[in-house]
Amino acid sequence: MHETPSTIAETYTAKTPEQTRKRRPNWKALLFVVVFFLLLLVAGFLQSPLSAVNTIDVKGNHEIRYDEIVRSSGINKGMSFWRISTSKSTEAILKTYPLVKTVDIQVSWTGNVVIAVVEKSVSGTLVTATGFHSILQDGTALNKTAKPADSMPLISMETLPAVKPGEVVNSEDIQALAKQIPEVDRTVLDQISEVHIPAKGPWQVFMRDKFEVRIPERQFADKMNSYQKFRNSLPANTPPGILNLLESNFLQEYKTKAKKEGE
Repeated sequence: MHETPSTIAETYTAKTPEQTRKRRPNWKALLFVVVFFLLLLVAGFLQSPLSAVNTIDVKGNHEIRYDEIVRSSGINKGMSFWRISTSKSTEAILKTYPLVKTVDIQVSWTGNVVIAVVEKSVSGTLVTATGFHSILQDGTALNKTAKPADSMPLISMETLPAVKPGEVVNSEDIQALAKQIPEVDRTVLDQISEVHIPAKGPWQVFMRDKFEVRIPERQFADKMNSYQKFRNSLPANTPPGILNLLESNFLQEYKTKAKKEGE
């Protein structure tokens, strides 16, 4: 006798559980392949120009040049931005330039680096026997220069302490003056040529219009902020003389040569 062929349903139900079990994908192998190719992509990205520094911008610098800040940071165009350590670059800039108060370095995925600095206020230029030192508001002396800055008043002393670049000048008078200069109105500061600190007695402030102002010790900001009002109260044709801003305000004429010889 011929056997009747089994139906499809009968054939399926006749299969063993092992035969009917679906074949599951090997997830571990698949994950390994995906990770492998991801690593290849990352390695290729790191070696490609896409991970290189394209531009370096410096913001907030006024006294320090662009190239000086970039050089001290150790960041160069073309280097991989993955090699940049913002903390080390920040520390290097602060150590190299006492003038810098804060540093913030931002690195973008597009290869753009922005170095934002905040400089300390420069109060004036201290005159020494060998040159000039810019003095910061905290009394720190910067490196010696051959010429003074035109925008800041000169500071001279009868008894000058030792000056070491990068350190606070060891003089309470200099420290007090440096702290107070930025507190004076800019229009008044622009009129000041020099501030002289004698060994004893009132400080002398020499103005660019040939007037001399005498103020009590360590009261620079208070007295010079009231200077303009007193100066404007004088007639326009007043010849240069000594403006005393001590206990009371008064104008004193310069002694002429004839008067000096007759005294």
